Amino acid sequence: MYIEQQQTRKVFGSDSTMGLFVALYLILLAFFIVLTSVSQQSAMRASDAMESVNTVFKDDGDARNGSDAEAVQSAASDPVLIEIERAFTSAFDIQGQFAVAGGNIYQVQMPAAFLFEPGSFRVREAVHPTLNELLDVLISAPNGQRQELALMFGRGAGSVDREITRTQEIAIRRAGSFARYMEAGGFSNFSAGFSDINTDQIMLVFRNASFRSGR
Repeated sequence: MYIEQQQTRKVFGSDSTMGLFVALYLILLAFFIVLTSVSQQSAMRASDAMESVNTVFKDDGDARNGSDAEAVQSAASDPVLIEIERAFTSAFDIQGQFAVAGGNIYQVQMPAAFLFEPGSFRVREAVHPTLNELLDVLISAPNGQRQELALMFGRGAGSVDREITRTQEIAIRRAGSFARYMEAGGFSNFSAGFSDINTDQIMLVFRNASFRSGR
């Protein structure tokens, strides 16, 4: 005990109050070092996530570019896409668009509130029957066909920043929620990204990648 007291005096001096203050200061300093480290790692992870989202469907997001009339007509006669169009028309009374970008495509744009609860990341329960119908169509497609789905969130006229904004964070978390719903229904060929549509809009892009333009 005497030796320990002597060592304590050498480090902190004879005043025990000063020793306690220094000890608490070192603990506080260590806390801030850990906090700063965690914050930096979170920022790096957020930046990596944003960069990953930006690369999804790159140079392939706008299905309308380069689509000739004959190819679009072929997409419009795709049995799977016809069923998807029917489901959207009956559920939302929204007219989508057929196009070609590396396969037969049907894309439909709608307000984000149609699919997600306002102020929430969750998919609206009211659209579960429609999504389940879409899942049945996608999963029951003929063997050998590769059906894909991309959920595109609106970014407005500007570019997507590397640092995540609150709006972009909501979009990413909504994409995760939607992906989990689709995977739970047995469909995993899902991607998400951003498109130059209004920030309150989303676009669903269904692609039958088995049919390539020019084949």
